[in-house]
Amino acid sequence: MAALSKSIPHNCYEIGHTWHPSCGVSFVQISRGALEESLKIYAPLYLIAAILRKRKLDYYLHKLLPEILQSASFLTANGALYMAFFCILRKILGKFYSWSPGFGAALPASYVAILIERKSRRGLLTIYMANLTSRHWIWCSP
Repeated sequence: MAALSKSIPHNCYEIGHTWHPSCGVSFVQISRGALEESLKIYAPLYLIAAILRKRKLDYYLHKLLPEILQSASFLTANGALYMAFFCILRKILGKFYSWSPGFGAALPASYVAILIERKSRRGLLTIYMANLTSRHWIWCSP
């Protein structure tokens, strides 16, 4: 258990966002990339689901785009907030500990992101995100 209390003597630029030294710029770049990828995932997914469920024209005109944007916002927030909490924890604690880059950043990021998603999907996403968070925490543990 002594390994869990040892600090990692690197900053967030050296470990997390190695392409740019600024946390803010990195957050914006990750947000942009995550939004682009999440739209690539959710737009065809929701469109195919609507076609297979034989939705009426009203659904396509009024509900499809908001559902796609809400789910894409969830995925974007999860990716971007992970990096934000990664940097915030580093600044608050002054250094990294073995739990802070993984579990410490993933838990609040996942929680906030799940609040963005539709209530009907939150239960399954909570289980999925808890699984990802715990797996990441295990991988980051020495």
